[in-house]
Amino acid sequence: MAGGTLTDPVDPGRDDWHRTVPGWHLAFATLAVLTAGLLFTGDAGPPAADRPVALLVLVLLCGWYGATGARALHRTRSRVGVVYLAGAVPLSAALFAAAPSGALMSCMLYPHIWALLPLRRAIAVTVASVASMAAVMIVRSDAYGQEPPSVILVAAVALVAALVLGVWITRIIEQSRQRARLVEELAATRTELAEVSRQAGALAERERLAREIHDTLAQGFTSVLLLLEAAKAGTCERDQAARGHLDQARRTAVDNLAEARALVAALPPPQLFDASLPDALGGLIERFEAETAIEAAFMVTGTPRRLTPNEEVMLLRVTQEALANVRKHASGAGRLEGVLTYGSGGVTLRISDDGQGFDPGDAGTGFGIGGMRERVTEVGGSLSVGPARPSGTLVQVELPS
Repeated sequence: MAGGTLTDPVDPGRDDWHRTVPGWHLAFATLAVLTAGLLFTGDAGPPAADRPVALLVLVLLCGWYGATGARALHRTRSRVGVVYLAGAVPLSAALFAAAPSGALMSCMLYPHIWALLPLRRAIAVTVASVASMAAVMIVRSDAYGQEPPSVILVAAVALVAALVLGVWITRIIEQSRQRARLVEELAATRTELAEVSRQAGALAERERLAREIHDTLAQGFTSVLLLLEAAKAGTCERDQAARGHLDQARRTAVDNLAEARALVAALPPPQLFDASLPDALGGLIERFEAETAIEAAFMVTGTPRRLTPNEEVMLLRVTQEALANVRKHASGAGRLEGVLTYGSGGVTLRISDDGQGFDPGDAGTGFGIGGMRERVTEVGGSLSVGPARPSGTLVQVELPS
């Protein structure tokens, strides 16, 4: 504690020490009441002429404690504690000078000194306080009836008692703070262990899924590609429509094989390897138009900026799912529009079509909206799916900054 600073406040109630502070408030109030009573009690009180001064000093001391001391005890080693003691020490000496019964308030002053100051400063302030009270007793020997030698003896005993009490209080506070730090360290370690366990579980599950994808989907797409190549080779050169459909099927299989391999390697989607998010989304919509003959447009508003990998993957996946829904469910659709907006408050993605729309009550089956919403929520965004104007469906993702 000797090396402590004045700027390391402790949160109230964080340790055993701070749970005793209300008791300190009660003890201060009790001693103040007793001191006030003794001021007006026969021989124990000061001369009648000194009583108003003593009472005024006591009121000032109580007010100063209420304004600064009570708050200081909740924040040991803080500047407010220094401010409190800078006023409490001279006020206590003045009260003792005005009335011998004012010495009662020193029973709280010394514990406050040791609770609020580092060891070396507490010793210095305690010595100065005891010396000031001894000086008062010598100067006012007529009121206290003590000769200088006896005053020095009493002061020495009081100083030793104050130092012993102070060291005891210091050790209690330090032990309390050490226990609080230990509890915090244990809690932090527990949190770290839980996170490590979670990551280990996630890694194990990802490795399992990677093996499953490699053994099933990736090999299946490879087989599909071989079959498509064989079908194309056996198709008549003049049957351009069939060859075109086979080319589209082949491109789809190639892309999905790349997706499967990216999943196995825990890499981002291949569309984001060498392209920005706007380019990747624009490529998806351009390809959608080529494959469906539905007129499609994509635009970007605002100034594009890099998002986190998880955010970009989420927007890509939502776009893919929205396009798949239009392909499967939006009968009668003749136009699709995608808008990616970069604003000061975040990023917004809108995918809308002019098809027949859908019943929101059936959105839980076959539309992939639950999966989209989970992806969006994981990165702190929000998803809304509803009717577009004048007809069709609107999928909107809002991603705050």
